[in-house]
Amino acid sequence: MAPSPDPAALRLGGALLDLGRGTLSREGRDVPLRAKSFRLLCELARQAGRVVAKGDLLDAVWPDVVVTEDSLTQAVRDVRRALGDDGHRVLRTVARRGFMLCPEGAAAASDPRARPRVAVLPLRDRTGDPGLRPVLDGLVEEVTTGLARFRALQVIARHSAFAAGTGEGSSLAEVGAMLGADHVVDGTARLREGRLVLTVALSDVATGEMVWGDGFDCEGTGWLSLQDLIPRRIVQRLLNGVEEATVRGAQRRGTESLTAFERLARGRAFFRSFEEGADARARAEFAAALAIDPGFGLAHSYHACADTGIHGYGAAPREVQQRGKAQAMRGLELAPDESACHRILSMFHVALGEWDAAEGAARRAVALNPCNADALHDMGFVAMVRGRGADCLEWLERAKEIDPLWPAYYDATLSAALFGLGRYEESAASLQRLPRLSARQQMRLAATFALQGDRDGARRHAALARALMPGADFAAIARGAWAGERPEQVERLVGGIERALGMLGEG
Repeated sequence: MAPSPDPAALRLGGALLDLGRGTLSREGRDVPLRAKSFRLLCELARQAGRVVAKGDLLDAVWPDVVVTEDSLTQAVRDVRRALGDDGHRVLRTVARRGFMLCPEGAAAASDPRARPRVAVLPLRDRTGDPGLRPVLDGLVEEVTTGLARFRALQVIARHSAFAAGTGEGSSLAEVGAMLGADHVVDGTARLREGRLVLTVALSDVATGEMVWGDGFDCEGTGWLSLQDLIPRRIVQRLLNGVEEATVRGAQRRGTESLTAFERLARGRAFFRSFEEGADARARAEFAAALAIDPGFGLAHSYHACADTGIHGYGAAPREVQQRGKAQAMRGLELAPDESACHRILSMFHVALGEWDAAEGAARRAVALNPCNADALHDMGFVAMVRGRGADCLEWLERAKEIDPLWPAYYDATLSAALFGLGRYEESAASLQRLPRLSARQQMRLAATFALQGDRDGARRHAALARALMPGADFAAIARGAWAGERPEQVERLVGGIERALGMLGEG
């Protein structure tokens, strides 16, 4: 069979390699490259999408000269610099094998609106029980489907991932490159004392780094079965891993080259940090995501949330809440199947006292993505503000089963639910787990101590609240900011605040 003709030109991210003219250009300008480095690039281009062994490259580029691998390493470095390939997405290193040029993957990665592509490979079966293969494949299918519910990700179809992942002798980098994936999920299943034990890992295709790995014991799964809880827990951890890897990768590059998803991931990381000024920094990231992709519905929703947070969330002026609701509705219009857009809109319905609409949006969020712990949390939050504390605790328990490392703001909701049930000691303990307390939260803690008769605790936290907001009318703030459908919920908190202030000597 005659060899295929070389392509006349190859698009490599933001660069164009013209093999006919013998040039490499970016934005219409020729990019200078040393002769050996350019020859290396051309050799890789002629075998684009295939792994080329180091020895073959040394023979092709330095045919009559004895050189060490240092020369090859330097030439690879030159090529990556010329291509602007800081993330090694275009010219990929395949561990212990060689190098591979990936023009299609590079084009996708260079698109600032591109979403991370994830491939979930079949589990390696080390159980010794052939009858478990259908169970393992079904579990992987559940994980694949669960990840696909997060619309900010691109998940490679199961049949493609299985076809690529069942090949013998292929490395994760090769499989990932074959599928055009940014991240690959693989794992192993074993039997231990009659229990099925899974180890699962998330790897970055470009760097070969294992981003996240964990083990899952498939016995004693609580309220969900093996076909339900374990996949959901894996999905939540994988989402967190992709976002964390995205944030780390973005930190290694200049902000001018970040994608919309990378901006979104950075903003969500600020949200979860509880640092001073986190809402403002998050809003700036979401605004940057929208500048890159104005049609990014999820970024609209999170921008609305951050903008309201800057103004104190529940304490924000009504016009800010209305503005946030309008933008959240815009986000939902652009991404109607994105669970997070529904749950964020539910929070604006709560703030505006639209109780039935809030519950409807929260339930829709859970229906769209039961793998999302945040959706379960927000359903619990809606139950709490509607006066159903026990219902809230059940939803939070479900969220915690999926994400045992839940973010700190879940504890704020848990504290409020326990407060409403009169379980003040537990409520105080939950609120104190937050890494940083605002003046309003310090006063809520003071009220909680006051209602359980702890004068020292009430006075200490009331003084801290007063130091943070001198002269503030905390009872009025509570009445204006606390979202609760039942008036008695608010009045119980106000009564606790007044009692705490009385213990401080302000009564």
